[in-house]
Amino acid sequence: MSIKFKVLIVFCFSMLVSSAYAQNYKDTAAIKQHNITKDNQDPIPVREKRNSYSDNKKSKKISLDFIGYIKLIGGLDLGNIQNTSEFYPSKIPIYPTLREEKPRSFLDARQTRLAVDGVYEISSSDKVHIYVEMDFFNTEAATSFVPHLRHAYGEYKGFLIGQTWSTMKNTSAFPVQVDFEGPNSIAGPRNPMIRYTQSINNKYSFAVALETHNEDYTPYDVNTDDSMAFQYVPDLIVYIQKNGNWGNLRLTGILKNMSYTNASSDAIKSKTSGGAEISGIVKFLDRNEINDDVRFGYTYGFGIAHYINDLRGQGLDAAPDNNGDMQPIPVMGGFIAYKHAWSKTSTTSAVFSFTSIDNSDYVDDDMYDFSTYGAVNYMWSPVDRLDYGVELIYGKNQNKLNDNGVGYRAQFMAIYHL
Repeated sequence: MSIKFKVLIVFCFSMLVSSAYAQNYKDTAAIKQHNITKDNQDPIPVREKRNSYSDNKKSKKISLDFIGYIKLIGGLDLGNIQNTSEFYPSKIPIYPTLREEKPRSFLDARQTRLAVDGVYEISSSDKVHIYVEMDFFNTEAATSFVPHLRHAYGEYKGFLIGQTWSTMKNTSAFPVQVDFEGPNSIAGPRNPMIRYTQSINNKYSFAVALETHNEDYTPYDVNTDDSMAFQYVPDLIVYIQKNGNWGNLRLTGILKNMSYTNASSDAIKSKTSGGAEISGIVKFLDRNEINDDVRFGYTYGFGIAHYINDLRGQGLDAAPDNNGDMQPIPVMGGFIAYKHAWSKTSTTSAVFSFTSIDNSDYVDDDMYDFSTYGAVNYMWSPVDRLDYGVELIYGKNQNKLNDNGVGYRAQFMAIYHL
């Protein structure tokens, strides 16, 4: 590939990124990085450096890498699933119509990703890192191909400023899957943030972050324009992590504040809430440069539904109780995944996950109560830069009346890494 062609590609990509900045922020899903048998190939940004060039041939201090992949997914939904690329158990209809009960199939290439990874070398030990990544999954509509900004940040001396995965997400604990969303209880969307991360003797690491997001609660009057809602202060998220050749174990805490309008008053009030998460990955059965592992996470808190995959965007951070007073909703969720490596090029993962809220103080019988998620897959990389995967997924959605809806999906993926 010539230098001119590479420059042309990067120029076109920069135009797409400019367009992406104009789009509304929408959380999408996790990335499955190249070489599915590697650890940490999960929802971290695409950094598989393939084609690189320097804009300063004499100093070699500035480098830009154009990276990404082309991805096609397809599947068959056996009724009750109303999304194409996404699988949210909480959105499975509990009282489906005849149309919703019908099976449907789909093909979708909007998870294709492009990224620019840049490094400015001040000295051999002092570097500035920038990263921008986009896909085309801006809305659920399968006919929409609008560029969508996923990550955009800079890093220097432990500080990260920009947008990327929330500090609540332990990316190394994310299961290896075909599914775009992953377990319904996985913690951590992508948020704008300021974060500081530091390693201690290569055995421990910690991070402190300030993050913001749109308010995600149910207003007292659903017919009232609640556009005045805002955060008085950013969310404060802190973690400490134990690292080793065996994997890692992380304890994360969050403290957040939200504003709201209570009852019929126009006065803006606020509530403080928070929660904690424990997550990690444990590797074992080392053999011939491969290993098996168990990945897990458990989250509990009040008013932190925005940070849980299946609950985000449903107004479950808080809601008016039976007395009309706004209260943060207790939520919890957990997952466990086992990955078995058959060889250096193939793996199988089995995943179970659940989420739940305490809705005892609320009168709406149709209110979300509980959901479960299960998946099993086979992933194969026959040659370098090419990945295949097949997966079966199960989901169940239950409301306060204990009525439930169930959905099944069989899907596949094909990825070509640039």
